Amino acid sequence: MTLAQSATAAPSTPVVAAICAAEILGLAGFSIVPALLPQFIEAWSLTNTQAGWLAGITSAGYMLAVIPLVGMTDRRPARQRYLVSSVLSALSCLGMALCDSLLPALGFRALAGIAMAGMYMPGLRAITHGVEGATRARIAAWYTSSFTIGASLSFLFGRVGTLLGWRSAFVIAGILGAAGVFIALAALPGGDTEGEDDPQPRLDFRPVLANGHVLALIVGYAAAIWGCVGLRQWIVVFLTFRAGDQAADPAQAWIILAVGAVINFLGVPAGLIGNELSVRYGLRTIATLVFVLSAFAGGLFGLTGMLPYIAVLGLSVIAGFIVQGNFSNLTSGVLAVAAPRYLGATIGLYSCIGFGASFLGTLLFGVTLDLFGGTSQLAAWALSFGTCGLACLAGAAATIFLPRNVWQR
Repeated sequence: MTLAQSATAAPSTPVVAAICAAEILGLAGFSIVPALLPQFIEAWSLTNTQAGWLAGITSAGYMLAVIPLVGMTDRRPARQRYLVSSVLSALSCLGMALCDSLLPALGFRALAGIAMAGMYMPGLRAITHGVEGATRARIAAWYTSSFTIGASLSFLFGRVGTLLGWRSAFVIAGILGAAGVFIALAALPGGDTEGEDDPQPRLDFRPVLANGHVLALIVGYAAAIWGCVGLRQWIVVFLTFRAGDQAADPAQAWIILAVGAVINFLGVPAGLIGNELSVRYGLRTIATLVFVLSAFAGGLFGLTGMLPYIAVLGLSVIAGFIVQGNFSNLTSGVLAVAAPRYLGATIGLYSCIGFGASFLGTLLFGVTLDLFGGTSQLAAWALSFGTCGLACLAGAAATIFLPRNVWQR
C-alpha cells in the first residue's frame, strides 16, 4: 500500500503535503536562469531580447505541451504522466549543466517547460479529484502556492551559482528533482476520471470556449502571470542596474538574489490571502481590486529607479506581494466553474494561455529594453514595466464580468 492509498477518497493532509513537497523539489531548477540572468548575459554576450528568450522559453515549452498532456486527464489518471514528466524535469536540469551556448540551453529549458506541463496541472487534477467546494479551493490554493515556494527556493540556488558556478546549481537541482520523483511515486493518487468512457473528443475545446466564466478566468490568469514577469523574471537585472558599482560586491549580490527570492516567495501568502478573501467576499470583487492595485504597483515600478537604492529594495518587495495576489483564487475559481466532464481540457487551455502570456510577457520585456536603450536607461525600464501594468488592466476588465462568488452560483 502506497502513501496515496485510496484512489477514490479525498486526499488526506499527509498526502497533500507530500505531493506539495514533490512539486517543490521538482521546481528546484525553475528560477535559476532569472536568478543568474546577468551572468548568462555576460558569459554568452546576450542581448536583452536573447535573455528574454532564455528566461521565457520554459514557459513556451509549457505552453506547447500542456494542452495535450492535461487534456488527456479527462480520460486517463494523471499519475503516470506526472511521474514521467518529473523524471524529464530532473534530466533537463542535468542537461542544462552541460550547455556552453544559448541554443542548446534553449532546448533544455524548453524541455523543462514540457516536463512542468506534465506535472503542474495534472498534479492539481489528481490532488483535487473527488473534492468539491471551498475544500477543493483551499487544496488548490496550497498546491498552487507550493509552486511559488518551489520557484522561490529555486531562486536561492542563484547563490550556489555565484559561489560554485551555475552548472553546480543545475546539478543540485537535478538531484533534488530526482528526490521529488520518489516522493510522488509514493504519494500521488491514481484517481479515476469521469470521462474515461466518454466518447467526446479528447481535445474538443468548444464546450470550454462556450463557458463565459471560464473565458474570463483564462484571460485573468494570463493577465496575472504577464503582470508579474517584470518583478519575477527581470528583478535581478533591474536591481543590478540600480545598484550600479555596488552590484560587484559579493554581499550586495547576495542581497539582490535574496530580494528576488523573497519576491517569488511572497506569492505564497499573497495567493493564500487572495484566495481566502475571494472565498469570503467574492472572486469578482477581490480579483478586480488586486488587478487595479497591481497595475499601479507593478506597471509603475520602473519609475522607482529614480529613488534611493534602499527604497527600491523595499518597494520591490511590496509590489511583488501585490502583483501575485490573483494566482490561487483564479485557479480555484476555474475549477469551480468548469464542467466536470471537460475539466482536463479546461485547465489545459487555462494553463496553456497563462504560461503563453508568461513567455510573451518576458520576451516583450526584453525587446522593450533593447528598443529604448537597454538596461542602463531608466526610460527603458519604465516602459518595460509599463507593459506589465497594461496586462493587469486587461485582467481587471475580464474579471469584472464574473459573478460575485463563483463558489455560490
